Amino acid sequence: MVDLLARLVDVAAWRNLLHMQCDELHAGMEARALRGLRPDSIDALERGFDVDIEAEVLDWLEFHNLRSPEPVLESVRAALAAGGEPERLAMGLWHLADWASLGTWRCMEGRGFLYLEPYSGGDMDGVGPLYEEQTWLKSLQEITNFSSEEYAEKVVLDWMGRRQDLGETLDENRDPRILSTMQSHRRHASALHLFTELVEVDETILLVCREWHSMLNVGWGEFNLGGLLTAALKEAIS
Repeated sequence: MVDLLARLVDVAAWRNLLHMQCDELHAGMEARALRGLRPDSIDALERGFDVDIEAEVLDWLEFHNLRSPEPVLESVRAALAAGGEPERLAMGLWHLADWASLGTWRCMEGRGFLYLEPYSGGDMDGVGPLYEEQTWLKSLQEITNFSSEEYAEKVVLDWMGRRQDLGETLDENRDPRILSTMQSHRRHASALHLFTELVEVDETILLVCREWHSMLNVGWGEFNLGGLLTAALKEAIS
């Protein structure tokens, strides 16, 4: 089963890491000295633990021998040009984005339609649109028209309607998972509603991806991870 992930990243914090010298980043992660630079987390969202991300980043730096006094992003691009594996290099940028994030919203991919499709401006043909920038921009804009409680209620009613259309029961006695699923939809909807208040172009960005799929497709426009790896493209973070 595949999950949809939407990571809310503090641009300034991520930029700081990408422009930090590789040896400085390594030393800081190894000494646990960079924890004070992490943005405050959002309780309703998930986020990697400090110690876990430190270990991932250190392994990534050492695997690619990124220990020079050169900036991280420049060194990563040089490693790619020297034959480094693009997916492994992009995964490191994803870990740094986790360090610089306020948290990540996660849901089972199939459930993403409940939270986004009714507000995206049209029916979705397959899962592709769940990962498109326009879908998120339009949906979050529409969701601002409702309070968190109103949005959660609309999601639950939509879910109930879809179950009925499929001939599935809504009787708790026949399906004991009904109540827990309803509560899960409310929690996910309330957490996603937070994004309408927190996503600001100049301060935070969304990195949306399909779990276990290519890291090169994560992010949109100038913040696409594949694009960040490619020196020939316009510098995205300056």
